[in-house]
Amino acid sequence: MLSEVKNIISPDIINFQSYWPEDEESFSFLLTVLVGPKGENVEESFDIVVCTPKWLLSKYDKNETIHGADKLIVFEFNMERILARIRKLFDNCSGSDWNDIAIKLSRFGHWEFQNYRK
Repeated sequence: MLSEVKNIISPDIINFQSYWPEDEESFSFLLTVLVGPKGENVEESFDIVVCTPKWLLSKYDKNETIHGADKLIVFEFNMERILARIRKLFDNCSGSDWNDIAIKLSRFGHWEFQNYRK
């Protein structure tokens, strides 16, 4: 079984083509990657924060430590490159079943069912 990106949306960005951050060196926005089994009409969401190192420095104190999961750290704003990288991370991941794939993909973005327990 393989994964397939069905769509990429953002609560922070209305139009990817016209969006430009106020500060090109310090920005952050959330992307929700909708992914499902290739060829099937189902999807689940994975959230990933796209940000710059300068934004991280402005958000966190120098004495803090952060875990890099669920973040895509970029050094310049280039939406085309960002979306291509997201697709490369989330497309064509293989596994024996969807749960196996979703667990692998949750290393890149927060899976909506990541902490779900039956």
